[in-house]
Amino acid sequence: MYGIFLLLFFSVFPDTNADAASPPLPLPQTGQTTCYNAMGKVVGCAGTGQDGETLAGVAWPKPRFVDSNDQTMLDRQTGLAWPKDANSASGYMTWQQALDRAKALNDQNYLGHNDWRLPNIHELQSLVHSGENLAAWLQAQGFFGFKVDNYWTSSTYASYSHNAWNVNIYGGITAGLSKVDGGGYFWPVRSGQTGVLPLPATGQSSCSDSNGKEIPCAGSGQDGDMQTGVAWPRPRFTDNGDQTMTDRLTGLVWSKDGKAPGPARCNPGTDKTWQEALDYVTCLNSNRYLGKSDWHLPNRNELASLVNYGHPDSSHWLITQGFINVAAGSYWSSTTYTDATWNAWRIGMHDGAVTTQAHKRTLNVWPVRSGQ
Repeated sequence: MYGIFLLLFFSVFPDTNADAASPPLPLPQTGQTTCYNAMGKVVGCAGTGQDGETLAGVAWPKPRFVDSNDQTMLDRQTGLAWPKDANSASGYMTWQQALDRAKALNDQNYLGHNDWRLPNIHELQSLVHSGENLAAWLQAQGFFGFKVDNYWTSSTYASYSHNAWNVNIYGGITAGLSKVDGGGYFWPVRSGQTGVLPLPATGQSSCSDSNGKEIPCAGSGQDGDMQTGVAWPRPRFTDNGDQTMTDRLTGLVWSKDGKAPGPARCNPGTDKTWQEALDYVTCLNSNRYLGKSDWHLPNRNELASLVNYGHPDSSHWLITQGFINVAAGSYWSSTTYTDATWNAWRIGMHDGAVTTQAHKRTLNVWPVRSGQ
């Protein structure tokens, strides 16, 4: 009788801490198919370990965008619908003005819809093509009117809540900008339909005003209010008991040690130039590190997937998830910055900024496997 009572109780009051079983959410490829040497010259990809060789992730649908014949373009990858005119607000504005502009579009039933929003950081970054100049590529897809400048997201910069995240439409650099003193452009988005690779949530669940003061989220239009994207599994990571951690959101398997672990002959535990980072991963595979020979230097999308944009310090957050030796500094990706090919993309594991660094400089290195 007691067992029946418990069954009835939990059917009415489910365990809100339980994780709904769901398959990993695969990441898309970055778009990069070319490889470069340390001087930025094009080279053959075979044996380089670069993004252009590994092509890690799911291939993009072709065509990536389709014209919906209502002045919007549907991204078949994410399911998001974007206005073809990427500067419908016609002007530079503050962050709050961008949020207010989204509300005004809904009041106007812009292009026949009233569910427009300022995109969050994942949504705006999903437009980045790491194999081509972003502005030129977007134009070739059928968009127009965009400014080769910063565009606002609805996501607050958690490390310094006076700022919000923006994405530069020239090359895809993602950084924080003052909500009050900074300016950016406005490009709204709406959820068109289910894409082949839906985006994950950003991790942001709180909201703050232009002065960085926390405010109630309801009606703000901020990332913490909308919380669009696929919810993260709980727990997010699983310790595999073999010095690796599986990300249950993406299926990627990371070394538990975030500071270039491995055998002594691979020069572990040190910052490395970009080429040294690629050579280090080759060494891991030659020596079957942890019994595996399919390690790679993560590409831009894979590395950025570790960032919790709701936490002021993702390196600290990752340590709370079970990782060790996660540096607060920047980590190399295997993806070259095609607008200056002697640079590669890097992710700041403290704040989540996605910027670039010259190949000859030294940064942290963190190997990954595709896992499942």
